[in-house]
Amino acid sequence: MALAQNHSLNIARLKVVEYEQKKAENRSSYFPDLKNQSTAAYTTAQGIIDIPAGAFGAFQGAGLVPNRDILINQGNPTFVTSGTSLTQPITPLIRIHQANRIARSEVAATRDELKKAENEVALKVHQVYYGILIARLEKQAAEQQGAYSKTLLDESQQEAHDGSALKSDVIQSRAALLQSEQALLSVDLQISDLKAELNDLLGLPIDTTVMLSPLEPASFPDMSRDESLGMAMNENPQIAAATESVEQAKAALKAAKSAYIPDISLFARHSYQNGVPFLVHNFGTFGAQLNYDIFDFGKRRAIVRQREAQLAQAQENVERLKESVSVEIQQSLNKVERTKQMVEVASEVVKLRTEGERIAENQVTQGAILVSARRQASAASYKAQAEMLQAQLNHLLAQAELEQTIGRTPGQ
Repeated sequence: MALAQNHSLNIARLKVVEYEQKKAENRSSYFPDLKNQSTAAYTTAQGIIDIPAGAFGAFQGAGLVPNRDILINQGNPTFVTSGTSLTQPITPLIRIHQANRIARSEVAATRDELKKAENEVALKVHQVYYGILIARLEKQAAEQQGAYSKTLLDESQQEAHDGSALKSDVIQSRAALLQSEQALLSVDLQISDLKAELNDLLGLPIDTTVMLSPLEPASFPDMSRDESLGMAMNENPQIAAATESVEQAKAALKAAKSAYIPDISLFARHSYQNGVPFLVHNFGTFGAQLNYDIFDFGKRRAIVRQREAQLAQAQENVERLKESVSVEIQQSLNKVERTKQMVEVASEVVKLRTEGERIAENQVTQGAILVSARRQASAASYKAQAEMLQAQLNHLLAQAELEQTIGRTPGQ
């Protein structure tokens, strides 16, 4: 439910879609660019051709040619132009190709970030889920401790009344009872907070009631450090994202170096005009365009050096992450082994506490001990069970942390 509905993961998935569309945008730059540019305008003055009388001479019988001054307006005061051009970049394809490489790497990096977020959410679900189960058993243990404290207080009050106990014993028993009630309230508050956190992780309304199933102890195949480290190098999303950053930096460096190459493009254009002097209504042009920055005061050189520094940073970051993951793998393996041993110890404690509770029950029946002693044995038994469950869940959580470090989604 968390992997499907968590709000943070939904945002991460939308980010992947965003970069996929950015990749499609960059890919379109490979193709010719078809544009239309149209203009409608009014001019406040027109060009005029003035032909004075007799400009072409004089002829017998005809007189001056022309016989008077002639003014010819050029064009119209209102004119329209429209041009449709098709432009295909040639040398800019070098930068376009590098931009597409960067876009592909960005998509892969966002997918790696999504995988990392999914792993983190899955691990958090394990932590909260186990935390609720442990808190519930701790609540039962606290309730048993409260029952023991209440029984002990009753016995202390009776003994004080009979003169066989001091008033200080009653005060200590009452303080122990209040402490048990305080512990119970604290556990209730913890359970409420954990339930709200779990609902938030699952993408559910905060006040949703979720029933959690108990967990059975699980066994996991043992993995060596080399096996775990090898899988982590191939599957860890942080390392994968950092590797993609190296590819992006390499592409950016090549794009920066390509700025020294002139921009050459081929174009073909059809133009239409109405009202512009000395131009036919329809005509076509085609050819090549060249743009080149002759001198930019070291701007291109500075950009190349900047990209080289970024590439060095990205490569160094990959090495740092590999070393960090190697340390985390070793720590996780050690934690798995320690928690496994803690489960074995806790299991032995439960057996001893259960036997102690059985003996106390028999002694109460025989009148050898007070009821409070049996309550105390029951409270200790519940506490031992809670500690064993916590040890088991800590072992499962250590395995989940190992899976996350390797790059796998815990529980999948």
